[in-house]
Amino acid sequence: MCTSCDSPHGTAPSDDSGIALPDANGNGSSGSGSYGERITGPADGGRPGVSRRGALVGGSAALAGLVLPALSGGGTPAYAAPAGPGALAKPGGLTAPPPRYGASTRSIQIISRHTWGAQPPKRPYDAHSWQPWNGGAAIHHLGNGSVPSADHTTDCFQQVREVQNIAFRDPEMVDIAYNYLVCQHGGIFEGRGPSVRSAANGDETTGANQDYFAICGLLRLDDHPSLQMRYGIRDLIGFLRSTHSAGPRIRGHRDLYRTECPGNLYQSVGNGDLEPGNEGTPGGSELVIHARYRWGARPPRTVARVPWTSRTGFTVHYSAGPPTQTPRQIQNYHMDSRGWDDIGYNFLVDRDGRIYEGRGWTVEGAHATGHNTSHIGVCFIGGDGDAGPRVATAVRGLYTRACELAGRSLARTWHGGLPGQSTSCPGSALRAWVQGGMQGDDLPVRDDSGGGSGGGGGGGMTSVRSVAAQQRAVNDLGHMPKLVVDGVWGPLTDGGVRWLQQRVGVAADGLWGPATEQAYAAYTGGGSGGGGGGGMTSVRSVAAQQRAVNDLGRTPQLAVDGVWGPSTDAGVRWLQQRVGVAADGLWGPATEAAYHAWLDEGARLAVDGVFGQATVAAVQRAVGVPADGVWGPDSIRGLQRHLNTWGGASLTVDGAMGPGTVRALQTHLNRMAAAGLTVDGLWGPATVRAVQNGLNLGRF
Repeated sequence: MCTSCDSPHGTAPSDDSGIALPDANGNGSSGSGSYGERITGPADGGRPGVSRRGALVGGSAALAGLVLPALSGGGTPAYAAPAGPGALAKPGGLTAPPPRYGASTRSIQIISRHTWGAQPPKRPYDAHSWQPWNGGAAIHHLGNGSVPSADHTTDCFQQVREVQNIAFRDPEMVDIAYNYLVCQHGGIFEGRGPSVRSAANGDETTGANQDYFAICGLLRLDDHPSLQMRYGIRDLIGFLRSTHSAGPRIRGHRDLYRTECPGNLYQSVGNGDLEPGNEGTPGGSELVIHARYRWGARPPRTVARVPWTSRTGFTVHYSAGPPTQTPRQIQNYHMDSRGWDDIGYNFLVDRDGRIYEGRGWTVEGAHATGHNTSHIGVCFIGGDGDAGPRVATAVRGLYTRACELAGRSLARTWHGGLPGQSTSCPGSALRAWVQGGMQGDDLPVRDDSGGGSGGGGGGGMTSVRSVAAQQRAVNDLGHMPKLVVDGVWGPLTDGGVRWLQQRVGVAADGLWGPATEQAYAAYTGGGSGGGGGGGMTSVRSVAAQQRAVNDLGRTPQLAVDGVWGPSTDAGVRWLQQRVGVAADGLWGPATEAAYHAWLDEGARLAVDGVFGQATVAAVQRAVGVPADGVWGPDSIRGLQRHLNTWGGASLTVDGAMGPGTVRALQTHLNRMAAAGLTVDGLWGPATVRAVQNGLNLGRF
């Protein structure tokens, strides 16, 4: 643990969630325009510019719209090896990237929501973590029975509309549950699209909706998939891999949930029919900053704004942990063990070159004492030697973007090179790379974080009320000009919330917490913004809270009636306690993030005090060693390294589970998961139960 800095370096259910907002035609939109993304033009890598709009032309079912050129030529891949002085080199430099997933070189055509007659979502999509690179694609069908032979120009379109209509009958569903649908003619229909988390995969498997695109074949249990349908699904998966970061796995719905789905399509899942192959190499013409909501960030406790005039430098760090760590795990460590207000870094980059918003561009960090206001801190998730050229491209892109936003060149620095910092961070390879001028490919950065608000855009300027709900409240109190209710935090929303706080008589700090909620309710003479008899939330309806409580196993089960009463209040507090947030009965963004952390990253272990194979494997995954379920010296060494890095211990890494290691573990669990253990160095059921609970919370 580096004692001179604010970072942990060594010195030697089926849910309905997503991001895009609908326009009047039901087409989602983000801050940059159309539903989904634009395929970049020649200036961005040599590809002709085409948009993701599709149209059906005439009765011949000729599709016009998204036609992607072959991916094997043109464009600069995001992981191309840098050249020139200061480039990352071997030996002793950064390692070569692992192979990328295969992608089909066939052009594909997508029928847009507007074209098939989609209704707009019932409300803006909820902002939950969406990380399809962890998984891939989950294949579905429509259920029991059979689908009549269809004319593509009429019946297939009507079938897709009916799928959306069925979803709308569920009061908790915002929209059609699938990302895409494919008919027997091979037509690919846009559902939620590529940027919105699925709501079709269920919650029995950790991360099922977070990690998998949901693709539904328009057939039922008694039907057999046509060759055209299989080709359509195959090419769609290749497209999602090459342009939208889909991972390598292809699963049937039955692999993630207890169901017969996808029926006769399951044979194609297992025999490789849907695998795009390795015909092309996916490239990229831009870098994307994944907003806080995409990785399930918790709301910050406080936020300190920094004007660009105060920024003078750009600092590179590493996490000194395994590359498998997630931003959410790092945030949990910073907030729970170190007691900070938020994750310490402004941005993070993983070994595949993905960029994650931390505190954002204009929020004071906690990455280097004495330099948190002046320097933007960027952390590579991994250790010395783990970074590759993709990391170089991403960090270089962030630096270039920071200089553009500042309007001047910022100093290129590394953590150990800052005055007053005594640390080996970011390791010898990244240090040499920074000293050599941060050479690499130049790719533009697209900010998907709502303007770099440092916790906004759904990731949380509040623990009580969503950003969209704050915007509506500001408008309801008469603020002029009216705010756009888009769920994105920016300067106008920040100013509007401060105006509201001043009006209702609380500190105008821009943070809508319980005090602001209570003052707003008193000022307006209403409840706290929910429904169903005084609903206690602006994020999730009372009925949805009741279902969530039941799904986590509380007994007796709550009646799902949408009415708030003492039993529901007690149930929500029970759930909050179980997922590790304040048990105040207010289901806001903090509870929502913790609930999804439980579903998406939690180990889901029985808290029984037995250190069995499942618990051992979960510990092994958390500390970055092979998860074989066998506890031995190698696993203990991994635990000791983990506690040294993330628990501030100074253990000898000797593979012996002695009292010192147990005491360090008990101390770590008390900080991270409020375990309440007596730090006595005794390994027994109480400590094992605390280990299991910490793993379930994703706070190990």
